[in-house]
Amino acid sequence: MSRFLSKASESLLPYTPGEQPQGRKFIKLNTNECPYPPSPKVAEAILAGYEENSSKIMPLELANLRLYSDPEERVLIEAIADHYGVGTNQVIAGNGSDEILGFAFRAFCDQNAPLQFADLTYGFYPALCGLYGIPFKVVPLEEDFTLNIEPYKNCGNNVIIANPNAPTGMNLPLSAMEEVAASNPDRVVMVDEAYVDFGGESCVSLLPKYENLVIIQTFSKSRSLAGAR
Repeated sequence: MSRFLSKASESLLPYTPGEQPQGRKFIKLNTNECPYPPSPKVAEAILAGYEENSSKIMPLELANLRLYSDPEERVLIEAIADHYGVGTNQVIAGNGSDEILGFAFRAFCDQNAPLQFADLTYGFYPALCGLYGIPFKVVPLEEDFTLNIEPYKNCGNNVIIANPNAPTGMNLPLSAMEEVAASNPDRVVMVDEAYVDFGGESCVSLLPKYENLVIIQTFSKSRSLAGAR
């Protein structure tokens, strides 16, 4: 994907986080980790509804709140990669899909690589473009609220399509998404699959064929894991 990076992103030097000890035998005082567990009042708040256990047992996850998590999220990324049958280098985890959308917009879009999306779709797209100074083109949906893929084929812009779309709930078949990806070999095609588990076919199977394809999914919808943030 590096050849699709915007000029600004291409020139950035990546931040290298400090070493995160595995096995948790050490406390990292340099990152303000604490050798003591959280306050009992914190434990009470987290364990509300489990009163009979809260005074006797402090789960390992709760005790580890004093420690920094792995900045590379290796365990989670390995599990996601295994589930979808992709490489760990094809997965990035973030604080909700909005953060991942922000990363993708900043990484691939700029004055020389505008973004294109539908007029009736996720309202955060134009907000992100405004925040990052990204020019964008809005393409109207058809009268029946379907998305016609023709304006997105070989369009010269980066593309983002919510599939299924929000708020219409309508989805495109995998073959249509493949046409868009195949026709834009020098631009990034992002597929926002926040609602894919409610109906629709994921584009994950297309990843081996199209290096310009980016897929964004979230835990907060069908999996009811908004608290995973």
